[in-house]
Amino acid sequence: MTWKKIKETEVYKGWRGIIQKQFKLPDGKIADFDVVNNSPYVSIAAFTNTNKVILVRQFRPGPEHILVSFPEGYIDKSETPAQAAARELLEETGFQAQNIQFLRAVKSAYSTEIKYCLVATGCKKISSQNLDVTENIEVFTMSIEAFRIYLLDSKVDDFVNTGLGYMALDHLGLL
Repeated sequence: MTWKKIKETEVYKGWRGIIQKQFKLPDGKIADFDVVNNSPYVSIAAFTNTNKVILVRQFRPGPEHILVSFPEGYIDKSETPAQAAARELLEETGFQAQNIQFLRAVKSAYSTEIKYCLVATGCKKISSQNLDVTENIEVFTMSIEAFRIYLLDSKVDDFVNTGLGYMALDHLGLL
């Protein structure tokens, strides 16, 4: 099952880009694939020092409605994923974590992005939000019991971090 990349062409460059990759498939056929060119980012499953889950609501242009997620953000060139997680958590929510642990990195099928999943515990509110110009984020908390029910609710279609939610609860022994 050997794929051979023949060429790669940047077809759009913006905040995110589009790359067209052409491959020779194992059966000898040639196929083109459009790939989103995106930078690595962190997603932080954050828990307060009183065992509440920290979540954010914000409008997302793709689906054109408000989605619920864990705090997330891009990793700056000079940062480790853990440093980016601490910075993004503080900027987006005003919470500072006592402990941040790396869980895993997740790749996307049609994107160059890598999502670094981390869990932050012992979070305490220490400041107000420091948001980017395009961010309008509502921060809220949920009990762990309510969060477990929320993850299982088939009617919930706005939560974008289900996998990380389960990973974090498992890591903390809360499943």
